[in-house]
Amino acid sequence: MLNLTQEEKKVVLFLAGIALLGMVVSFGLKQFGAGKTAASFSEDLGKVDLNRADKRVLLGISGIGEKLAQRIIDYRDAASGFNGLDDLKNIKGINDSKFAKIKEYLIVK
Repeated sequence: MLNLTQEEKKVVLFLAGIALLGMVVSFGLKQFGAGKTAASFSEDLGKVDLNRADKRVLLGISGIGEKLAQRIIDYRDAASGFNGLDDLKNIKGINDSKFAKIKEYLIVK
């Protein structure tokens, strides 16, 4: 096809590599540039959202048993969701010490 010298073949491969790298960088900037982040971490990472958690997830929190998990879900349904963590104090079985124990594992979004 083309009669290129070994040196010319190296140059063509180098330029193709640079072009490919440019396309990858361009794609990355479109996906993650200007205000977008590839990943974000916050202090909420790993916490359970009271407005989304099902019973199984709530049972995974130390201090929440079967009955309390159901009361949390019932309260959430009746109140159309939690407005903040302090709403937990309105649930039977959650006194100040229980609240202090479980609040570090929970968030409300």
